[in-house]
Amino acid sequence: MDLTPATREELAEALVVASDDGRTIAVRGGGTASRRGRPATADDSICTLGLNRVVDYAPADMIITVEGGALATDVAALIGERGQRWASADIRPGATVGGILSGARTGKCRLRQGPVRDSLMEVVVATGDGRIVTGGGRTVKLVTGFDLPRLMVGSLGTLGVIVQATLKLWPEPMAKEWFTAEGSTAEMLALANDVLSGYHRPAAVIVRPGAMDACIEGAPEDVVAPDGAVPSHEPADPEGTGLVEMGVPPAALGAVVRRLDEAGERFEAWMGTGICRVAVSDAREVASVRALATEHGGHAQVLDGPDALRADPFGPITSGADVMQRMRMAFDPAGILSPGNFAAAEVAPA
Repeated sequence: MDLTPATREELAEALVVASDDGRTIAVRGGGTASRRGRPATADDSICTLGLNRVVDYAPADMIITVEGGALATDVAALIGERGQRWASADIRPGATVGGILSGARTGKCRLRQGPVRDSLMEVVVATGDGRIVTGGGRTVKLVTGFDLPRLMVGSLGTLGVIVQATLKLWPEPMAKEWFTAEGSTAEMLALANDVLSGYHRPAAVIVRPGAMDACIEGAPEDVVAPDGAVPSHEPADPEGTGLVEMGVPPAALGAVVRRLDEAGERFEAWMGTGICRVAVSDAREVASVRALATEHGGHAQVLDGPDALRADPFGPITSGADVMQRMRMAFDPAGILSPGNFAAAEVAPA
């Protein structure tokens, strides 16, 4: 059964019935992250696209409150008319506000804008057993008990369905430009370090095979090309059968880049943040990338890929699995929500 509730009450009632009947629910928005998490077939699905209203917009306060099923591109267009932006979000066609938050989908300018979780001021969630709960605050991030906004960001729909979100906005910069330089990996790492130290908070510094990309924004006189770079555009994700995202200490990213380059991998390293995305073709490459991340004190998960690459998309949970299980019991006692997306669940056999 495929449900598209138009109100939070309809959504909550559907979750109550599903919990009582023990029927699992796949939560989806625009479907842009449908190849993430373990392959799983839920009994029913709930689409959030019916929950798409703009509840409140206060341009002077740079805050907007929208329902979770609102398309992020529509929100971007609305706030763009007032010279504002949801700066930290990875906004792609079809993605919903709730989907971006649930997937922790931060854009490539994280170096300056920060992670998308920092933009979420207040969240309203329908839990697995049909309760409507609110956390955070519209003007100050308040925490009593669970820090609900931070719990929901990255939960992949396993703790609840995001019904409504209040977002902190940024002004559009006076000027912004992407620049690209080409050369050897050693040269590009050196140039990246120069940009990181020589510019006042660049928005992004990305190293990929044979190139470095930098996004500079601010006053027009400050938007100057790094040495040897020319104006370009935001780089696309590395292409492959699947995509793995590594997270390592930022200081270790240079060593990771050198190893990936020696192996001939297609990658994109977000310098200064510790994030590196790597294109993979099979489960062996997923394991290799994960081993490299672990060697440098990090982790790796599959962001996108066919079923064959997602038998174990999250990798081992080295600590905190018991806490994750308790959190899920608190929010979804029957365990019906997004069963393939719960990282602390038993790993499916390869």
